[in-house]
Parts: sequence; structure tokens; C-alpha cells
Amino acid sequence: MACCISSLIHSWVLVCLFHRVFGGQELLEEPENEKSIIGGRIQLKCVVKNRSGIVQWTKDGFGLGNDRDLPPYPRYRMVGGRTEVNNDIIEEFSLEITDVQLEDDGKYNCQVTPTDDDPRVLLSQEVTVTVIAPPKPPLIDGGQVKSLVLGVPTNITCRADGGKPAPQMLWYKEGTGRIANNTYTIATTDEVTKVTDVIGIVTLKATSDDHEKRIECQAKNEALRDPLSTSVILNVQYKPIITMSHNITRPMKENDYVRFSCDGDANPREVQWRWLRDGHLIRGQTRSYLDIPQISSDYHQNTIACEATNTIGSSMAEITLDILYEPKFIGVNQYIPVDLDKSVTLTCNATGNPPPQIRWRRSDSQTPLSETTTLTIPGIQRADLGLYICEASALYGAFTTKKLDVYLLLKGPPEIKSKATQFAEPDLDGKVSCLVRSVPYPDQILWVRDNKIIDYAQSGRYSITQTQMADGVENILHISHLTPSDFGQYICTVFNGYGNDTMSITLAETESLHLSYIIGAVCGGVAVLLFIAGACILYHRFKSSDNESYAETDSHTEFKKREKSDSPSDFTKSTLMDEWRQNLNYHCPTEFDDINNINNVYNPRVNTSGYGTLKSDQIINGYENHNGNLFSDYIHRSDESFPVENMNDYNTTNYGTSTFRSGSRTDFMKPDYSGDPYRLPPANLSTTQLATNV
Repeated sequence: MACCISSLIHSWVLVCLFHRVFGGQELLEEPENEKSIIGGRIQLKCVVKNRSGIVQWTKDGFGLGNDRDLPPYPRYRMVGGRTEVNNDIIEEFSLEITDVQLEDDGKYNCQVTPTDDDPRVLLSQEVTVTVIAPPKPPLIDGGQVKSLVLGVPTNITCRADGGKPAPQMLWYKEGTGRIANNTYTIATTDEVTKVTDVIGIVTLKATSDDHEKRIECQAKNEALRDPLSTSVILNVQYKPIITMSHNITRPMKENDYVRFSCDGDANPREVQWRWLRDGHLIRGQTRSYLDIPQISSDYHQNTIACEATNTIGSSMAEITLDILYEPKFIGVNQYIPVDLDKSVTLTCNATGNPPPQIRWRRSDSQTPLSETTTLTIPGIQRADLGLYICEASALYGAFTTKKLDVYLLLKGPPEIKSKATQFAEPDLDGKVSCLVRSVPYPDQILWVRDNKIIDYAQSGRYSITQTQMADGVENILHISHLTPSDFGQYICTVFNGYGNDTMSITLAETESLHLSYIIGAVCGGVAVLLFIAGACILYHRFKSSDNESYAETDSHTEFKKREKSDSPSDFTKSTLMDEWRQNLNYHCPTEFDDINNINNVYNPRVNTSGYGTLKSDQIINGYENHNGNLFSDYIHRSDESFPVENMNDYNTTNYGTSTFRSGSRTDFMKPDYSGDPYRLPPANLSTTQLATNV
């Protein structure tokens, strides 16, 4: 054992003597600790003599690479040259870091890998690079003016983020100097970037002498030559005192234009406004008044409140609404599937103010069947099927009676009502419709092609859509990019709890329109356009000649009038001309404005009932014993209208700012009603050309 150890020591001594005699690789210059501000430049020294291995730098134990350009790190590179001194090769591999950033902070060393000739690993001392950063400019919460309540301790907060090391926060008050008492800081350091966000707080108990004095906050660290500072002006204030009113002097009704207004007094005069409905913020309403152009019944028994806030506090005024509104149906099932010989109860709920009275009747009779919200029909027979009307009437005839259609539909096996032959064009997407009458709705619908059930997922070309109707569904099979092999028979099979039905539907090619028809239609259209253009030209010529006649003298004009009255042929000519011009005005309205569109105002009739319509195509098939026109077109009644609601968006952080006229007055500035967008100016007919007989 001793012999082996002696041999190893002897070998190591020989290697050392060899490198000392013949010059092995070694570090001549090593890096030192560096400190830099963000955006600066650092160079860590590393000079190697007689290098035979590979040089690389490590950061926090991680190798940066052996290429001098260090491609993964665009701001890093190894710089330096190569010289020869006394037969020794001197090379520099100093690490240069430009545009220093916070992530460059860490521990670095330079190392040279061993080789067969020199098995040693050369390692420089580990050095630390410290990156310092100035904080962002400090910010004092609350803006340039800080309001304090007289005699009430108030915190003033100043924030300086992003400093490394943590900035020191200092407070100064005008006329007094540095504030040393009642100050403290809160520091938060990011574990990755090592930067620190600091919040400085000073607590002041305002006095009358503090009014309009300046409070300054300073932030400084070693990355700054001079401290950064900001300041605010102190002001003594009190919270608003407000009252609330609206423009309606009679009982409020649905669709009224309502303006709620708030007035009052405050110091300071800068006030933030919020409007609330039942405690929820009404988004976008940040003025001292709230307009509801058409107030809806949804506002009945709601509380509308305005809140005025300044930097001292908030005050609130509110009004609870009592709105008269017409009956409205709520939660009514209009399509009731039934079995024969079973009992059924129809329910019709309605709301209104005053509360409505409910009456049930058949569509073909005025005889009431029930005057409560429910109508029970025992032992359903075929004669009982069909359309029932639920009527909701306001007390004392305050509003128009509202009516709602309720259909009693017989349950039974499904029945397919599709066309046996349907058409599509090749090379386009096609579809096959399976129109099913089914009460209740089908449990399953299958499509079969070439004696196989179509698998939509695996086919890649087939898909289905389904639309529910009052007494059934329309199931459509979609086929992408039709080919000749896609035309032919498709079988639709439908199931419900009462049975099933099957129908074979043929998909055929649509016949193309003959080219001669297309050419003829184009030629006819061109001829019509030419005729209209010629008529317009003739019209302008006649109009020009007629205008010249107005330049004649009064006596000559009077003579012409007498001459025309004595000439039947001229009278006939004038009448025909008038009629011709009226017809032409329809096709060539070149000089007349539409009096109905003055100021570009378009006011379509609004439907506010909130209930849909039932068209005949929503009913697939009728019944033999249904009363009246159960499945005829249902036209929207003129007394129905959609509920208008434009104030339902809530938000909890939306404020706006308005200004009081004076801290000593007891009223706010009244809103300017002259710019009301909902009040249209009268039409100026003096500049409007009317189409009349010439």
C-alpha cells in the first residue's frame, strides 16, 4: 500500500516538474467583484497562459458556452486578444456584459478544461456581480391634492417600486421641514429579481394651518445621484349633502321618460357620482342626473339611489319607484301535450300594476271557462284539443287586455310530413329534410343510406341539425360536396314513446336553368333601364320649359291663365302632364327630399310585449277536430310591445366626476337640458322641397 502511494506522489511530482520546465496552461489574471447600474457595462477579467483546454464562463454554476460570441446570450461575449511573450502564448477571455439587466445579478467564474497534456482543471475565484437599480418615480395616492378632515388623523401613502437596494422614504412638510414622527414603511422584495417595492406612510392630523401646504415624499438609494420626489397639496374638506327628485308629477307609468336628479352641497367641489339600482351599480351613469328614456315595469318597487363621493366621504339619496304597467305573462307553457281521457291543468301567470285579472276561453268563443290562473280540463277528448286563450286585464281598464295563445296538443306516434322528392345541385353542399310531427318530441331519428345507418362521426361528409317546432321537429341531413353517387334514396326513421314512422326520401338533381332564359332576362332588364333613363331625360326637359314660363310678367301670366281656362285641350294636356309627372317622381326622385326622414330620424314602431309569434310553418300538421284556425298564421297584435330595458348592466367600481358650483351654496349646478339627445328639434320645412304638381 505504501509502495502505491509513493508511486502516485512520484508521478504527480514529475507532471508538475514537466509543466514548470515546458510551460503548462495557467490563469494569469482572474475576475473581481463588480457592481453596475442597470444599462451599464461590466468586464470580468480572465487571462490564460499556454491554453490547451477549452475556456468557458459559468454563472451560478451554469456554463455559458465556449464560443466567444456566446450565441444564447446576446449581451454576453468573451473579449480579448492573443499575444506571445517569451515563447508563452497569452490569451484573454474576459467576459463582457453590455446593457446590464437585473437578471445579470449572480456569481461568476472562469474555467479551463483539462487535456491529455495537462490534466488539471483551471478555476478562477468565484466573483459576485451586483446590479443596482433606481426606483421608479414615487407616487402619492390620491393625486395632486390630498384632502384631510379637520382634526381626523389621515394616512398619506407614497409608493416607490423597483428599487435595488430598497429605497429610503423621506417626508417633508412646507414650513416645517422633515417629518420624523408617525412615519413607517412597508417593503416587499421579489425573490427572483431582488428588487424591492417600498410604501412609505405618514400619518397627519390636519389643522387649519395645514390648508394648502405642500407635503413632499422623497425616495433615494445608491443608484441615484439625487433623490426622486413628488408632492401633494393639503386641503380640508367635508362630504356632500344631497337630495334627489325626478321630473314626473303624476303617478309614474311604464314607458315614461324619467330623469332623476341629485342636488346638494360639498367641499371640495369635485364630486364623483354613482347611480345604483337596488344596491347594484348602474354602469356608465356618472353625472348628477340619470335618464331612463322608457322606464320598464322591471323597475317597479326598485330603489334608485344616487351617491355623491368626494375624498372625505359619501352621501346617498334614494327613491323607491311605484310604476303602473300593463299586464305581462310570465312563465307560461304555450304548448301542452296531452293524452286522451286524461286530465290536464293549464296555468297562466301574469303580472301587472294594478294586478291583472285572468280569464280563460276557447279561441272560437267569448264564454269564460275560468277566471283564475288555472284551467282544469278533465277526461280530454278530441273536441277539447286546440287553441285556448288566456286573457289578462288590468283593473278599471287602465291598460289594454293582453292575450296569450295556449295550444293543447294530442300525444301520439310520430308522423313524417316531408316531401318525397327533394332537390340539390351537384358539386355543392346538399341537404335532405325529415319533417316530423311528434307529440311528445321524438326520442330518436335515424337516417339510412344503402341499407346502412349513417355514422356521422366516421363518414366525414354527413352531419345533422334539428329545429324544434310546436308539435314536432325538422331534422336535416347535411351532405358536403355532392357527387353523382349521393343522389338517390334516403330513409328517415323516427321514434317516440307512442310508436315510430319511416319514409323514403329521394334526393334528385336540380335542373339547370337554360342559357337562353338567362340571356332573355338580361336583355329585358337592360331594356327596362334604358326606358327609365329616357323617361328621366324627358321629365327634366319638360320641367325646364315649365320653369321658364314663371319668368313672364304678371299680366302675361294672367292672360295665360285665362287662355288655359278657355282651352279644354290645354286643360286635358295639363292634367295628363300632372299624372305623368307624379308617376315619374316615383322612378326619378331627383329633387325631392323625403319629408319623413327630416334630420335622419327614423322611428319604427317598437314592439314591447316580449313574446314571440307563431307562424303557420311552426305547426307541422293540424287536427281534424281543432276549433277555429289553430294552425293559421298568428300575426303580432298591435297592442303588444317588447319590454325596453337599458339600465341592467351592473359594475361595482365605475365613478364619474362633476363639480359643485360653490362650497357655500345649497344647490348643485342644474344639468343642461338643451343638449338632450332624446328631444328632437322641429322640422325646418322652409328648406324642404315637396313633390307637388307643377
